[in-house]
Amino acid sequence: MKFTKTDFLHSENGIIHIDEHLAMEENDLLHHTQVKSIPEVHVTGTLQFDGNALVFSDLDMDGVMIVCDSITSEDIEVTFDTTSQSTYSFVRLDQLDEEDDEIIVVKHDSIDLNPEIFETVLLEAPISISRLPRDQYPKGDGWQLLSDQDPQEDEDTIDPRWAKLSEFKLDDDD
Repeated sequence: MKFTKTDFLHSENGIIHIDEHLAMEENDLLHHTQVKSIPEVHVTGTLQFDGNALVFSDLDMDGVMIVCDSITSEDIEVTFDTTSQSTYSFVRLDQLDEEDDEIIVVKHDSIDLNPEIFETVLLEAPISISRLPRDQYPKGDGWQLLSDQDPQEDEDTIDPRWAKLSEFKLDDDD
């Protein structure tokens, strides 16, 4: 999804309204993430041009991503609903009065929203997730896979090695 400075000049009051559906199937951008694909993203929001050099995006995104089950490696569909706000500039930062490092300088007078959209969606991906019921989690002789949803154990039942590690403090923690 790209917009040029001319698009803003021809828009009403320098505002472009967005209501688009996007998808990202398996590709190089997703190889180093836990997300296998993003089959559905609905993007709504606005891009507002200040009439000079800056464009402010205010986007809402919802949809579905496919991630691997942390235990079985099967595909799991995860829904998301998130927002993003960014500032773009049609001129170099040294030409602006602004001192903001978060401003994205565009190339060739064209704002490409796809990186903002997909980076925001990727931040919504769960670190780990499983469809397995708790009683089917892997376990073995003296060990068992735990979840952050498991009740905290009493200090008496914690492995003494872990208890000792929890007492460990770095010098900088004073």
